[in-house]
Amino acid sequence: MNLSLHLVYEEEAYPRGKILRFAGDADFVAVPAVRQLLKKLLGQRIPFLIVDLSGVTFLNTPFWAALQRYQIDGHPNLRLALCGMNEALKAAFDINGVGLGSAEGGCIAVYETLDSAMAAARSAA
Repeated sequence: MNLSLHLVYEEEAYPRGKILRFAGDADFVAVPAVRQLLKKLLGQRIPFLIVDLSGVTFLNTPFWAALQRYQIDGHPNLRLALCGMNEALKAAFDINGVGLGSAEGGCIAVYETLDSAMAAARSAA
């Protein structure tokens, strides 16, 4: 589905939650639609949301803020994990000073691959 002219996403269910796969530029224009999507998902009380960024070529601070807001506003057992970040996205993450840690610790966890994020979701069960 299109979130903006430059950003699309796919949503997939899996036994412990959902996977959101983004592709394109997560720019300022896409942020309101991303916020609405995440707000809808909050209402579903998904235990483990994996955000696959392997198709993202650019993202900005408001996109990170939307992800952090999802984590902050979520229920106590909610876990959020990111995967598939290229080096440029990792650098943007570092520059923004977003707090990372383990999903088990209630932070936004980062995994290299979708498979490793899904393995973490299974072990968190």
